[in-house]
Amino acid sequence: MANFDELFKHVTGEYPYALAALALKTPEVEVGDRLNTEHITVRMHHSDITFHIELPDEAAILHIEAQTDDSRHRPMPLRMLAYSSVLSLEHEKPVYSVVLYFRPPAGQQDPGVYRYGNREQGGVEFWYNVIRVYELEGEAFLDPEALGLLPFTALMKPPADLTAEAWIQRCVRTTQQASVDKQTRGTLLFALSLFGSLVHPLALFQNPITEAIMQESPFYEHVLQQGIEQGVEQGVEQGIEQGKAQGKAEGIVEGKREAVLLFLRLQFQDIPEPITQRIAAIENVSDLDALLEQAMTAESLDDLQI
Repeated sequence: MANFDELFKHVTGEYPYALAALALKTPEVEVGDRLNTEHITVRMHHSDITFHIELPDEAAILHIEAQTDDSRHRPMPLRMLAYSSVLSLEHEKPVYSVVLYFRPPAGQQDPGVYRYGNREQGGVEFWYNVIRVYELEGEAFLDPEALGLLPFTALMKPPADLTAEAWIQRCVRTTQQASVDKQTRGTLLFALSLFGSLVHPLALFQNPITEAIMQESPFYEHVLQQGIEQGVEQGVEQGIEQGKAQGKAEGIVEGKREAVLLFLRLQFQDIPEPITQRIAAIENVSDLDALLEQAMTAESLDDLQI
């Protein structure tokens, strides 16, 4: 998921306001600098992104976790509690956390809370927002000014009167209308197609005009190069495995040849060069097995059927 991570970080990092307003369910938020979480001791998921924010009554931290699928290694509530606790300790500020789930059925079982214990024994009650992007009404978010949300609109629910294909075309047109430079427009379209392909066929995003615009994005060439390098790496690995298999097969054949020749030398001492050459030319293991049986019973080299 490396490509998704990079684009998610870039888009949300450059245009965080619309996503922050959605995450916190309020337009009254000012988004400040993005935090660097590399030094934090809890191992953060690659898509984690955090910002300093200002709410009407407090300064806080906004932590956004992006998920294409349900968490496999640790329950999401426990992960979110760990992230929030470390961020709170690091910055001594309230931390507001949200999980974005991109494709169904991810997030259906996420309760948005982690709790245990009670007032008498002690314990924890921790809340975070859960947003299943694919359940959002796309019409409400299809705004060429809301740059941070445009790449995710293809994942959202289309209006009832639109097919998925028509909705995607509308998302593409709206993204093309954004008041940004060519590179940014290309990046937004590329992100739209990449994230949209999580739930739709990639072919729905491909047409000559859109492709030409996407090629303006530095991410387009970067991901293309990554694909080439990955293909080369996979090709090398496949070649090694094929080589091992081929080498193993060749080793078996060579061993059978040596067994035939060894048995013949034990039986008849000197083996004429033409017979040695004919045996060396045999590639089939079954033929060599048959020849070995002949060698074991042959009374002379003339009895061999080579």
